[in-house]
Amino acid sequence: MGRKLRGSYTVEAAMVMGILLFALSHGILWAYGVKDRVTASMMLEEAVEWVRYDEEASIAGEASEGMEVLGLRIQVRENGDRVDGTVTGRRRTGEISMGRFCPEEFLRRVSVIEEAVGDGDTLPEGDQT
Repeated sequence: MGRKLRGSYTVEAAMVMGILLFALSHGILWAYGVKDRVTASMMLEEAVEWVRYDEEASIAGEASEGMEVLGLRIQVRENGDRVDGTVTGRRRTGEISMGRFCPEEFLRRVSVIEEAVGDGDTLPEGDQT
């Protein structure tokens, strides 16, 4: 003869599965939200970098294609020696600000380091600025 089980086990299992599926779907939606935020931040970073380095090519076509999919709006502004960018969309905003790239300053710093280091020597602890 077969064993009889109480019906409450079936009801409890159905409740647990409902809660489990709800938690799983919430986790998946959260992961997609994180992906959207990271993608928006990366697109903003790239747009600001293009303006910062005065590149000739424009990323407008590529960026607008991605922005249509994500529902984002990217704005990049130049303020003297700073480049500011903002991204807005889907109840999220992000901002970034970078200084203009100055290759002459970089080359000056590299030449000072090369002169100070010499042949295989290292800089003293206090002179590494």
